[in-house]
Amino acid sequence: MLQSFFDRVSGRDLKSRRSTFLMVGLALFGAATTSQLLGSDSEVFRTDYKTALQEAEEKKLPLLVHFYAEWCSPCKRMDREVFPNAAVKEILGSRFVAVKINSDDRQDLVRRYGIETLPSDLVIDSLTGRVITLHAGSQDKNGYLATVSQAEAKFIQAHPRNVVVAQPVAEAKSATPELGDPKPIIGLAGFSPVALAKKRQWKRGSAEFAWEYKEVTYHFSTREELEEFRNKPEDFAPKLLGCDPVILWESDKAVSGDIKYAAFFNDELFLFKSDERRKQFKASPEKYIRLQHALKVDQIEPTVIR
Repeated sequence: MLQSFFDRVSGRDLKSRRSTFLMVGLALFGAATTSQLLGSDSEVFRTDYKTALQEAEEKKLPLLVHFYAEWCSPCKRMDREVFPNAAVKEILGSRFVAVKINSDDRQDLVRRYGIETLPSDLVIDSLTGRVITLHAGSQDKNGYLATVSQAEAKFIQAHPRNVVVAQPVAEAKSATPELGDPKPIIGLAGFSPVALAKKRQWKRGSAEFAWEYKEVTYHFSTREELEEFRNKPEDFAPKLLGCDPVILWESDKAVSGDIKYAAFFNDELFLFKSDERRKQFKASPEKYIRLQHALKVDQIEPTVIR
């Protein structure tokens, strides 16, 4: 762009061109100075996931992963209105290790963590590898401070001996969370989804090998199973968060299925509330798998998830 601009003035005399170059140079200097005054993401956000995770492990801090895309308007709004805020910079810079991930470049991480909306903010317990919180969608400054403060509180609660408690950010005091968080939701009643998908075996997993996906924690019998799940969780986790697809299709209600009434269709696992519902599904599966519900755990009816 600048080259084409210079080309257009190249026919002028030297004095005119010098004046033009001087004006362009001052404009560029002004833009650079303005950028420095406003600050940049590099002050807070890393750009490499693996390096950021290693840093978080070494510092014993939670890892915050912000998923975005260049074409995402809400992402750009957060870049303008949230991340330049001093309080946001303070908490991300001192109490987290934060990394920005372009979702188009890291589809492997998008699949691993079940990212369906942009922007999304994921906080990972660097000491265990488990997901602490996942917030999908754009937030304003106060909402973002509340989200990261709640995530920090959960991390501190899980590792009270390893974490030095920092003073709360002034703007986030009103959003300080309660520490009485519910127990994690255990998917498939603790059986390994990898063993079930690959070998059709109900193999009991262990809390030693656990991974959270879409706010549901799954257990595995070996570390190899856990790693396989981490790489492609959508291949193993029950569809629709384990909710009965027949009930969802008929009533638009998310009701947890039961592992006693499980069935595979096209190598995808579905759970049903009863054998009758399962038979309904088998009679016409195409009707039910067309469901396009982006369910979240808090939308599930208040029954025990399986």
